[in-house]
Amino acid sequence: MKKLIGALALAAMVAASAFAEVSFGAWVCNLPTLIASDGDGIKGGAVANPWGWGARPARADINFTSDDGKAGIVMGVYTNFTGGVAGSSDNTLMWIKPVEQIKLSLGQHDNFFGTRGDLCFGSWNWLRPNPTGGDLVRWGEGITFTSGNKKNASSGLGIQITPIEALKVFAFVPLTATASGGENAVKTLDKVFGKGVYGAMYTIDGIGKIKAQFLADSDEDAGKKTLGTFEAAFDLTAVDKLFATVGVEFNIKDSDLYGKGAKMFGVAAGASYGITEAFKVAADFCISIPKDGDMGLAFGVGLDYAINDALGLTADVRMIMPNNNIDPSLSFLVGANYACGSNASLGLGFQAVVAMGDKASTGDLKLVQAATVDGETKKFIFAVPLRFNVWF
Repeated sequence: MKKLIGALALAAMVAASAFAEVSFGAWVCNLPTLIASDGDGIKGGAVANPWGWGARPARADINFTSDDGKAGIVMGVYTNFTGGVAGSSDNTLMWIKPVEQIKLSLGQHDNFFGTRGDLCFGSWNWLRPNPTGGDLVRWGEGITFTSGNKKNASSGLGIQITPIEALKVFAFVPLTATASGGENAVKTLDKVFGKGVYGAMYTIDGIGKIKAQFLADSDEDAGKKTLGTFEAAFDLTAVDKLFATVGVEFNIKDSDLYGKGAKMFGVAAGASYGITEAFKVAADFCISIPKDGDMGLAFGVGLDYAINDALGLTADVRMIMPNNNIDPSLSFLVGANYACGSNASLGLGFQAVVAMGDKASTGDLKLVQAATVDGETKKFIFAVPLRFNVWF
């Protein structure tokens, strides 16, 4: 009986593959750290993803696409470092194309419709530092143009319209699934369309991309309203080996809802350039302009150098100057990566966060939190992580 069931299952898989393209992939990065300091002695014995939230040493991403390209499923599963399933991937959805110009997707979305403005280098790929800075710290993924799930729910209905090849118009409406007990999942319309994402992207052939979107955040409390955030960005791709991106954002709300120091207007930009085949540099910055209070600034520079086909060096330094009432914080990385075949690399680095004054806090390195001793936050923390990176 077991052999019969196995044969039937195999036959079903073969039949399905005859009518659909199925692809498998994975990317995992974990950073075990045996030596570190929270400012109060030498410690260690932790592991994390670059973004924190524990560690995920194994995953599987699966994509199904129908033979005619009209439908598909995107799914993925992560496991915890200590075993058990951690959860689903950032993209877990189904999609259908009723006509070639319209694509409808349903489920959990990440990097909505491929429009996010990213510039990732240096510490972003290791233990991401988080010095004092609040929402001023905008770097890496979404530095100039965010994905909707950074500010809104990421599960819902996506609509992508491509009237001409160069123009992409998109919208996203968050949805709530009915619980297994049958509870009511509907909400008032301002909590549905008033929390959506609406935008467009136009590609100028050989030049770059122009993007704009509105991240709706409709809310009202005691007669005071917030509407959301408007973003616009431009990605330059016209120069060989150069990528540059610049973006602006404006938070729209009633005037007296802007607290002191809260961001009203923001500007972010970054660029990466391959000076030679072996040497690449990158830099980024963001400025936060409040309605009332001091302007904030954050910037970083980094480099990558390939010694040979297997060994490469990386380094970056970042500084955050939140406002006149908080002293700057500086973070840096020096690391090396060794390519282990075509699908893996192993790295070793030294990372630290330094408070540049008595009115600053070092924050954290995701798995290293600055210690507070006798009411004083330590001004220097560091970690010496290994970097395990595998992809298929």
